[in-house]
Amino acid sequence: MVYTLTLNPSLDYVMYPASFPKKGGTNRSQREEIRAGGKGINVSVVLKNLDVPTRALGFIAGNTGDEIEGTLRSIGIRTGFIMLPFKNGMSRINVKIRVPYENAEERGYEETELNAAGPVVGDDSVNDLCDRVERFADGDVMVLAGSMPTQAPENMLDRILSSVPEGVKTVVDMTGDRLKTALKYRPFLIKPNLEELCQAAGRELGSIDEIVAEAKKLQEAGAENVIVSMGPEGAILVDKNGEVHKTKAPEGKALGAFGAGDSMTAGFIKGFLDEHDYDYALKLGVAAGSAAVFVGKLPEYEEIMKVFDEV
Repeated sequence: MVYTLTLNPSLDYVMYPASFPKKGGTNRSQREEIRAGGKGINVSVVLKNLDVPTRALGFIAGNTGDEIEGTLRSIGIRTGFIMLPFKNGMSRINVKIRVPYENAEERGYEETELNAAGPVVGDDSVNDLCDRVERFADGDVMVLAGSMPTQAPENMLDRILSSVPEGVKTVVDMTGDRLKTALKYRPFLIKPNLEELCQAAGRELGSIDEIVAEAKKLQEAGAENVIVSMGPEGAILVDKNGEVHKTKAPEGKALGAFGAGDSMTAGFIKGFLDEHDYDYALKLGVAAGSAAVFVGKLPEYEEIMKVFDEV
């Protein structure tokens, strides 16, 4: 089983106006979408599309929390969210404004986001989540991805990661201090993009050798495997044996980057669980991430495998 932890999930309310809204007036959308949001949730959706058993965990609150859970269950994803007390607020609603570029069929949409803060997470709720994590079994995978609640115990991440049983592979997609905290617990995989890796290094990384050197520093700090996603250039994996794998992304029309990184994470997990081969897993990860870019949404199985043959 692959468990995903989304600690601050959302309902994403996606609006499609014909042009960017003007300040101080009434603006109208041509159509709308509502979806369950959060990086861990995105990973679960793509894993489900790839026929990988998955269960989405995290914190939800209020009516919006009920809607997040109901949306996931309606598409066949099992859940195990902790419902926060009513007084702690409600799960966030994030507004996404997607304005078409000229020649939208060729270029897709420009997306502007307004993300809410989310509810308060208390000690008892963190304990409840840790109790569920402690019941994961040998061979399971736990994906911890996305933003942290703005109002939560400072040691929440330590408490969750220290609850992971031995034999469970931990995948972490976080940045900054949260990534530094996670490295102490020797995660199976981390997945910074190139921009995030440059930020961690404090400088621009202009060559493959420099990228690999920085990835190996993250291994020295605790990560077993490091994937560096590089957009159209594909990705580099430095595996736990010190071997370097590079896969270039195929060419195609980019309709949007929504969920591309999360799709890559899901594809890599699927590939590794199926074959236990790093080259194959990286190729499937890049295929899933590229498919998300080409279709402008979280990709289906057929869309991923069509791209896989081109990677």
